[in-house]
Amino acid sequence: MYDLTQNIREAEEALSSKPLFATSAERILILDEIKSEWKDLPQPLRFSRTLATLLSRVSVPIAPYDLMAGRSVDRELTEEEEAVFQSFIRHPDAPKRYVMLSSGHCMYDWDMLVERGLPGLRRDVEERLSKENDGEKRVFLSAILEIYDAISAYLCRYAAQAEELGMEALADRCRRAATEVPSRFDVALQLLWTVAFIDCAYITENPTLTLGRLDRILWPLYEKGLRDGTLTREDAAAFVTDYYCKHNLIMGRGEHQLGDETNSTTFQRICNFDAPQYLLLAGTDEAGKPAVNALTELFAECIRPEFKNPVVVVRYFCGLNEQYPALWKTLTEKALFSASLMFYNDDNVIKTFLRMGLPEEDVRSYCHFGCNWPSIGTSGAWMLGGPTAAKFNPFVSEEEKKAYQNSYMRTAGTYGWPEIFVNILAELAEKEEGSVTIEDFYAAFSERWQSFLERKLERTLKEVLLRKRRPASVLTFGDCFLRLSLQNAECFAAGAKYHYEIQSFQMFGTLVDSFIVVDRLVFLEKKLTLKRLLEAVRANFEGYEDVLALCRKVEKYGSDTPHSNAHVKRLSRLASDFVIEKNKPYLEKYGIFLNPCMQSDTWHIKYGVKYTATPDGRLAYTPYSQNSRPSNGAAINGLTAMLNAMLNLPSDGYLSGALNLDVDPKQFSGEAGRALFASMLAVYFNRGGLHAQVSSAGAEELIDAQLHPERHRDLRVRVTGYSGIFVDISKPLQDDIIQRFQ
Repeated sequence: MYDLTQNIREAEEALSSKPLFATSAERILILDEIKSEWKDLPQPLRFSRTLATLLSRVSVPIAPYDLMAGRSVDRELTEEEEAVFQSFIRHPDAPKRYVMLSSGHCMYDWDMLVERGLPGLRRDVEERLSKENDGEKRVFLSAILEIYDAISAYLCRYAAQAEELGMEALADRCRRAATEVPSRFDVALQLLWTVAFIDCAYITENPTLTLGRLDRILWPLYEKGLRDGTLTREDAAAFVTDYYCKHNLIMGRGEHQLGDETNSTTFQRICNFDAPQYLLLAGTDEAGKPAVNALTELFAECIRPEFKNPVVVVRYFCGLNEQYPALWKTLTEKALFSASLMFYNDDNVIKTFLRMGLPEEDVRSYCHFGCNWPSIGTSGAWMLGGPTAAKFNPFVSEEEKKAYQNSYMRTAGTYGWPEIFVNILAELAEKEEGSVTIEDFYAAFSERWQSFLERKLERTLKEVLLRKRRPASVLTFGDCFLRLSLQNAECFAAGAKYHYEIQSFQMFGTLVDSFIVVDRLVFLEKKLTLKRLLEAVRANFEGYEDVLALCRKVEKYGSDTPHSNAHVKRLSRLASDFVIEKNKPYLEKYGIFLNPCMQSDTWHIKYGVKYTATPDGRLAYTPYSQNSRPSNGAAINGLTAMLNAMLNLPSDGYLSGALNLDVDPKQFSGEAGRALFASMLAVYFNRGGLHAQVSSAGAEELIDAQLHPERHRDLRVRVTGYSGIFVDISKPLQDDIIQRFQ
């Protein structure tokens, strides 16, 4: 039996007590020293030589209780080192700029890594290289071989260090991971961790790496170990727990979306400081059958609610709660402790992908990537997840780069879709009173939405075509572990089967509530004219307190009333239908599509605090609604009514819904309360609910934590697609989270 007490305690302390300005010191100092080396080589070879040198020089620290090897040295810098760091991050030769390019927000072919091991992958690439005549592709493949060798040598250094410390089992584990195809569960897990660790600790800033469906990938080795007596369930649980611990040791403090260098570690200091890594559990297989096994249950049992990583993504399928009651009980109880855990409805995601026109063989292997987005597995590249041609491809001219700059187009307006609604209100208020109906609002919004989608797809196509020019000229770490990159000898950002961008219906709650209010007060009850409502909005309701009272009294999205539900259903369906419709010609001809979702991360704050009032009664310069959830305070009829209202969102129209489900633990205390919560969540998903991620806290506790952070160092809440230590996040975000609970 293994004692994991020290492993767990160390991970907890790293999350809550690591110095705010801890820095990956060795990485920075070594890369600064070699930043201008190999400048005359093509980027793939410059990258492989840089990485090999880095891995040969960083230390290989081991704690006496380590089961998995792989640690980085994160510490506060001396004054002299800080000066080096500040100079390095601004230097034109800094490796992150043109050498060690991002391969984040994606998933590798982890099953291939376990099935082939480093030796098998090396043989595959050598064979591919022997048949390749194209010079650029030969360079691309040669650089990959150098990276495999660098990883193998790095693992062997760990093996030697473990031997010196008398840790023979760990030494054997590392050496086998370096030199063999994994034949044991623990060796495979060590190999998986090493590859993830190198990317997350040494290469990619904000890696947000998806770790794959490890309950499926490792199941054959787990079953084999149990059968031949080389592994026990307790042993496997210990390895998984330490694997979980290691993911938290490489993090920093603070929050990356609203934090800055004054209150957060930042990705420049620690690549993975606030990046989530996603581990997928359960779901269905290629035939649509449940993909749950005993290892699924073990991974679920090992979840530590006090950890931020890995974020466990449960692919829920209809009836999971009844078919696997013990698993469902474990998962929902972990959720009630605010574990870093989210649920996705397998049926909804698959239906939406199929409706979009993607083939079933690609759809069934979908995965989760980024904050709240399912993606098309390892056959599709997110446009912002890798090097963009306009920035990095040396065969794109400066004129072309100036003419086209890739950017993530979120909405048609500067301050989000609520701004578009207010613009529509201003236009229609100029028309003759009585000549306008709610249909005019829907028509005007539809025109703007469609026009925006067309522009976004056109920009995406331009970028893809630029990427496909000399696609072997750029190499990322992820290319070493993606089948398509190895087969094509091309950077995945260019050679993926599909290229997609996120199209989120951001601030949906604020927008649909504006539709609801206008329809109710202007057209149905005729209590206001469009002009008076517009005047009130422009005045931030000052001097129009009667109008504000009327707007706030109207039932909103989340109240589960017939009128509000009708607009929720109509607007959400309209928007998703247009995304799918506009996608089709691009998908059929170029493999390009927009990923329809209702995710906003923290843009609901960034946009909202810069924009004026809106017709739903929201005051100027305050946050909009977040993700797919109703506006704060709108779900006046309770949690069940809110979930019922959300069932009006189409089950085949959005790939993600990002619902922060905030509950007071007192509501679901004791065995009966936990059972009630599990039942409520199962009913929601079985009826078509898309997503849920739980924060269990009380508003009073959050307010006290804001006033007395020293008392609440371990208080965790959901931010968006990841968890945050409440006392470490910025005050605007804290305020918004508190409002969610009130």
